[in-house]
Amino acid sequence: PPKGKSSRSQPPQHSTRPRSAPILLLTSYYGTQHGHPPRRSRVAMAAPPAIPRRGLFIGGGWREPTLGRRIPVINPATEDTIGDIPAATAEDVELAVAAARSAFLLDGGSRWARASGATRAKYLNAIATKIKEKISYLALLETVDSGKPKDEAVADMDDVAACFEFYAGLAEALDGKQHAPISLPMEEFKTYVLKEPIGVVGLITPWNYPLLMATWKVAPALAAGCTAVLKPSELASLTCLELGAICEEVGLPSGVLNIITGLGPDAGAPIASHPHVDKIAFTGSTATGKTIMTAAAQMVKPVSLELGGKSPLVIFDDVADIDKGC
Repeated sequence: PPKGKSSRSQPPQHSTRPRSAPILLLTSYYGTQHGHPPRRSRVAMAAPPAIPRRGLFIGGGWREPTLGRRIPVINPATEDTIGDIPAATAEDVELAVAAARSAFLLDGGSRWARASGATRAKYLNAIATKIKEKISYLALLETVDSGKPKDEAVADMDDVAACFEFYAGLAEALDGKQHAPISLPMEEFKTYVLKEPIGVVGLITPWNYPLLMATWKVAPALAAGCTAVLKPSELASLTCLELGAICEEVGLPSGVLNIITGLGPDAGAPIASHPHVDKIAFTGSTATGKTIMTAAAQMVKPVSLELGGKSPLVIFDDVADIDKGC
């Protein structure tokens, strides 16, 4: 992994938003950990975008939630309702996990799980290219959805593209590391290392870096050959749904990445406890992390958890309800 800390380790001086991730989230899908170098750019900001009405991204296509429920999207700067997102439930999780499992096993895994790292890298690089093309638009969506300052949102989108490129490079490098011999002092034994994807992974992410923190989980999972079900925070899901549209544009094989939005108890909990999800990666509160670990422990399912926050929240005197800020 690259040395040194991300410049994101300290919040910018102008930001008053809470920051729960002081360093890059390093999530392991092969038993080793990797980070990625940040990048920065500035893009001229346009007027607030129209909010696309998306469904759940399952099996390479869009579908309405089984129960037909949707959650309003609130612009935190104005408190106006600017759109809505689908509210998935356990029924939709079943469909998403089934799609991910099918993609993982398709043709004995040759379409994705056992494809060459170079094949998977092609898709990750294509996603990065599309992210770069849409930086301004995605940053605007992130700003109106999460309240993140515009310049910071642009920088985050730049990092998203860099992250996909970084893991594309690691995916390609895997090809040269497969079947690496290990020297043993016994001539009658021959030992080799074969790196294999763990299977279907459930990825549950928070609101403060909506697309970037999702990417820190999605990119390494796909590079490793896993298939995934991503559940972003219901407080900021717009750019993660746009990631589904980008995957559709670049022709990512159906079911490799599935994106469902909804409330934690309705959509997140069924992912954590699902018997066909082989690993969970979660960033969020310590209380929810304990619940996820408990559910995963029933199946001895591995988990990667980044929990809690330590940054202060500044509440100005124009907030009438102090509890609302807490």
